[in-house]
Amino acid sequence: MINSPQIAPSRDQLQNHPSEDNRLAAIRAVTGFQLSRLLTRPRLAMGLAGAIFPAAVMFAVTRTASIDRNMTVVMIYALIPEALCVLGLLVTMCPVVADELERGTWIHIAVRPGGRQNLLLGTFAAAVLWTAAVSFTALMLTLLVAQPTQPIGLIVMFSVLIGLSCVGRAALFALPAVILPKRALIASVGVALIVEYFAGLLPAVVNQITVSLRLRSLLVEWMEWRQEMPIEMTLFVDDYSAPVQVIAVCILVFVLLATAIFILNHRQFPPSVEN
Repeated sequence: MINSPQIAPSRDQLQNHPSEDNRLAAIRAVTGFQLSRLLTRPRLAMGLAGAIFPAAVMFAVTRTASIDRNMTVVMIYALIPEALCVLGLLVTMCPVVADELERGTWIHIAVRPGGRQNLLLGTFAAAVLWTAAVSFTALMLTLLVAQPTQPIGLIVMFSVLIGLSCVGRAALFALPAVILPKRALIASVGVALIVEYFAGLLPAVVNQITVSLRLRSLLVEWMEWRQEMPIEMTLFVDDYSAPVQVIAVCILVFVLLATAIFILNHRQFPPSVEN
């Protein structure tokens, strides 16, 4: 029996289907490049200002009145996972496509195999790392000012909340960044206000797809506040356990990133936009 000849894949086929190792290397390269841009003096100064702001607010509050541990936790939650993380991601995630269009490098990324999704995922990783680092620094400074009891437990809890807030909101801001790259910042602010803060506080099904609901539910469960909450306040938290809340955030991140990648892979920008 004559063996049928095996046709080797052509060079074009290999380029159109990059290996997983090459794809991961490309994502790491984009992440490293974006982090190097975030480690410039202006960005570091901005990050330092963001890290100091929650501690300054806490210092001003504690000087005027004494607050208990629960109020300290509520303030830290509002200032860092809900405010600082969102602001940091608005600065780092929104320009993912707009920067390439302004520099005229989008065409080089678009023609590379997997270039678009590598750009998005690499920028996503860099935005999460940079924002999480700034937020964790802010957490340590704020705890140093507030001096609450049992600080180790608060560090662990808020570290998880910061991580979930960063990955969830970065994935959320990826959508306006690829749909409206030139107005991504304005669109992302609108998404944050309408989806996260308005819809997230509605006692309806729509708040199930928000990161803010999951973070609030985790905070209430880990602080053991559920039994002490007024009955009307229970409408703003979810009854499921902490692992379910974490899994829900992971599913939401996967869906948002997959949608953003699909849109970006099929998005074409006219020459007037690219220039």
